[in-house]
Amino acid sequence: MQEIILSQALADSAFFVERAYVMMSAPVIWQRPDLVLPKPFDTLFFDVDGVLIETVASFRAANIAVTKYIVGTLNGLEWDQHEQQGPVTQEDITIFKQAGGFNSDWDMCYLLSSLTTARLREWRDSSLAERSTREWGVLAHEAALTGQGGRAWVDATFPASARTSYEVVVDVFNESYWGARELRNRLGREPRYMPDAPGYVHNEKMLYAPDFFERLRRRGIAHLGMITGRVGAEVDIAIERMEAYSGQRWWDVVVPADVHAKPDPAALRFAIDQVGARGGLYIGDTADDFDLVRRYKATKTSNEPTILAAMVVHEQEIDLYRQRGADLLVHSVTALNDFLNR
Repeated sequence: MQEIILSQALADSAFFVERAYVMMSAPVIWQRPDLVLPKPFDTLFFDVDGVLIETVASFRAANIAVTKYIVGTLNGLEWDQHEQQGPVTQEDITIFKQAGGFNSDWDMCYLLSSLTTARLREWRDSSLAERSTREWGVLAHEAALTGQGGRAWVDATFPASARTSYEVVVDVFNESYWGARELRNRLGREPRYMPDAPGYVHNEKMLYAPDFFERLRRRGIAHLGMITGRVGAEVDIAIERMEAYSGQRWWDVVVPADVHAKPDPAALRFAIDQVGARGGLYIGDTADDFDLVRRYKATKTSNEPTILAAMVVHEQEIDLYRQRGADLLVHSVTALNDFLNR
């Protein structure tokens, strides 16, 4: 099962990575017509996964593998084997990432395993089982806008009997993502559920050129940082790899989810305070990234700096984030060089 998931995820990842490198000099897709850059413009903050690191074949592959394991192995359920991609797909994950509230991959696995289990067991032969993922995504987005999305929405929406213990979901995810060897090395524990998992973490690739941040510094960007949904060892391995790849610790601040979780604007305020930002931009690729800046703007005081919202998008997301109010849309983070040259 894991080999099939990995094969499909690697195919998807190869497409996105290839496209990202083709886009290394790609122009901005769209910017708000009346956009005025804050002055001074001295700061760039970045999301990590999907913006700086390609994670289709790691985090997203783990989302699918964990869901299949919980539904099929732990819950003993079967799905239509004619569905070659299984009960959940990359598109399902994208829908909920666009909805908001599921920046955490632990929460995403909790959602997908609960929804799939309920469809196959608690809601079998009912109208709820037939409701499409896109319809569920609309409901999840509505809940996120009211501050009741994410894990809280899962608990309020799906039967308790369909929801595997959150702690078990986290354990299964960690075993799938890290693999047995890294689980021992990084988390200091033995695998209980997936002893033979090789670990999807090894599939991650960078989405920028090694000198990308050095070039940004030369263009006058004084402060660089990351605001990520990663926590603990996930942060450690990301920054280790980025330092090795770029040859330097280019960032001035890292805000992990266990300090402040997106879309709480406290995450952005913390980063601003740490570097002394006077104006700039945050770039992400999910609804929680956009909502981070949207909520900051909605509560911004007169003495706080202006931060723009930039989004890395695929073609089918352009209209979505234009309508939601993004300031800037790009295919790749590397388009920021073109943007700053204007």
